[in-house]
Amino acid sequence: MNKKSIVLSFITAGILAANQISIEQIVVNGVQEDAYFFVDDTNLSDAKNIQTFTSRSISTLSTHANMNPYTVIAFSPSVNFTPADAAGSNEPSFHDPIRIRGKSQTGPGGVFMINSMPVSSNPGGGKQMVDIQNIASIDLLKGYMSVDKNLGFSSLIGKVNMNILAPSEETKTTLLQSFGSDNFQRTFIRVDGGKIGDFRVFGSLSTLSNNKTKGAGDLERTNAMVGVSYNPNDTFQADIYAIKNSDEHHNYDSLTYQQTQDLERYFNKDYATIKPTTSNDINYYDWNKQDFDTTTVVANLKLQATLDDLVTFKPYYKKDKGEYWFSRENADVSKNRVINWDIDHEVYGAIAAYEHIFSPALKSKIGYSYHRQEPPGPASDQKKYAVVDGELVFNGYATLAKTDDHIIQSPFLEFSGKFERFNYSAGVQYQTFEVGAIKSYASDASTSSDYDTAITSAAFDPYSSVDTKTFKTYLPSLYLGYRATENSALYMDYSRTYGFDVNLFSTYLNKRSNFVSKGVTLQELWDTLELETSDNIDFGAKINLGAITLNPSLFVSFVKNKQANIYDSSYNVNYPANVGDAFGYGAEFSASGLIGENTEFLLGLSYNRYSYSQNFQSSAASTTNIKGNQLPDAPKYMAKTAISYYLGKWSFTPSIRYTSSRYGDVENTQKIDAFTLVDMDISYKASSFMGSKNTIFRATATNITDEKYISTINAADNILAASTTASTYQTGAPFAIYFSANLKY
Repeated sequence: MNKKSIVLSFITAGILAANQISIEQIVVNGVQEDAYFFVDDTNLSDAKNIQTFTSRSISTLSTHANMNPYTVIAFSPSVNFTPADAAGSNEPSFHDPIRIRGKSQTGPGGVFMINSMPVSSNPGGGKQMVDIQNIASIDLLKGYMSVDKNLGFSSLIGKVNMNILAPSEETKTTLLQSFGSDNFQRTFIRVDGGKIGDFRVFGSLSTLSNNKTKGAGDLERTNAMVGVSYNPNDTFQADIYAIKNSDEHHNYDSLTYQQTQDLERYFNKDYATIKPTTSNDINYYDWNKQDFDTTTVVANLKLQATLDDLVTFKPYYKKDKGEYWFSRENADVSKNRVINWDIDHEVYGAIAAYEHIFSPALKSKIGYSYHRQEPPGPASDQKKYAVVDGELVFNGYATLAKTDDHIIQSPFLEFSGKFERFNYSAGVQYQTFEVGAIKSYASDASTSSDYDTAITSAAFDPYSSVDTKTFKTYLPSLYLGYRATENSALYMDYSRTYGFDVNLFSTYLNKRSNFVSKGVTLQELWDTLELETSDNIDFGAKINLGAITLNPSLFVSFVKNKQANIYDSSYNVNYPANVGDAFGYGAEFSASGLIGENTEFLLGLSYNRYSYSQNFQSSAASTTNIKGNQLPDAPKYMAKTAISYYLGKWSFTPSIRYTSSRYGDVENTQKIDAFTLVDMDISYKASSFMGSKNTIFRATATNITDEKYISTINAADNILAASTTASTYQTGAPFAIYFSANLKY
């Protein structure tokens, strides 16, 4: 996109802001529905550093897939969410393509929570199991993490918490129909039964279908959700939500770095659409796909024993089952294989807490979290297929193992309060993190393709097996705020987050013969692994200027035990180990609110630096020169803005997102150009359409300038350009347009 386009977009927004309409008219017209600010960030007295995106942001900024919360928080400073299409459903390298303050997800832990419960995991289904219309707000936690939110398998980059829209006390129905580019179609219906005695209930159902934006393949997704709220008196309330999700979609192919240098030619490159007829040709779209069924149940039980005593109990459960097919290339084409990763796992746990108010200056919370997560990762059932004359032929297992569950137990304690102009929160969590044992088995083409049969008949592989590994870690948090004036506050906060990668197992299996020849067992390397931790500090201010809130901040992160691919002279081998230190720092500025009486805006600016603090030996004779280099896929600069202008029953919202250049390797030799995306959302509210109470018609255009850009860089933080597992790159979604009608009865 050229500079003229950017300038014109901002000029257009300025012209729109010149006219005047009263805020009363905006609210009465109901264009903004329940919320009339993008961000709910005006309370200067809360002891928290959380950015909350309202229903206004959700309906306007989530694109017309309306399924992925990351598309909304992408407008926050330092958040880099780079999906391959508007549906945001394709994750590369078995993780969502999201970085927060330069950090990426680690291990099988997920980023999002539902009602503060860590039900997400990787890889697998359920990534978009909650319809956006069933979400009341989205909380982004990216620096400070209170002890009762610092949960799940990983919290290293932060958390994205979806707050479910509870059943209404009124009987109502919402019907949404969308359609658009690439045969996009989505139908959503939600029925609230109103208050029935002590109960409130709702049920919703949605279907979504969409062709890929390039190549062959499609997406089919179905969501069903039921919510029940039981409130018999003023002291007890129980909210229970059950979700059923079915997600089947084809993946996108990736580019090499050389191909990224000619996007005019390779932008639409994807897997072959015609099934191959020769041997060893694995380039076929229908061998790169996912199919998952996910069932999730979450609950929140509250007992207000007295005015000063509150007991909460939050149990959660997720069952995920399906297949992940992908092609795996080899330098020796005769070893090219198609992999079918069978995934069948559960995640469950509970969070219990007791809160007591001694006085406004002293409140206490004591609690306990139990989280149990069945692998993968690491993988236990990966079947491999050779291509013989264009047909798949079972060729044994890429991975055949029995894995124990990962168990995380965390008692926590927190004190908080307000006195004079100060507010504070201080807590600590003592975490016991058990990584499950792995029993690996040898296999070949004669091994049964039935997993249970294969496990009982295959030979145990002691070289590739490990015992349970346990980490014990203190996770402290501190927030201190000072109300400088009625309209301004200063704050500082600190918290420690954590994460763990399990990819040493797959690395060992891929290079097993090399390790075994040197007498190195996986257990010896596994014993050296450590939990990765990040100590995060923020300094910031919140300033209310009339209807505008400003939030400038500085942050710094000290990362310990970061994984790096090192050469170990004692074993004479290379492997990923938690031996690195990394340092991150930056500045953020966010602003939101009303300009005049008819224009609302949201702005996010950020500067990020994130790098290793040392070099590593990469072989017996060489050392990497990476100290101080920006880590892969971590842009230094980002700018985002959305501006809504209201004219009667119309709403016009142009938005712009700028991402600076990035690198695909830690040596910073593979540079990817900056890009700017411009979107436009237009809505119109009609009354009494088809008997509805109100109807909102919406048109959304994404990537208006049809920018050709690299969206996702698939790279480990420690990846080298010369590595045999070099980075790959995915192109972003081209121009698309969507239309919808949202009817409320």
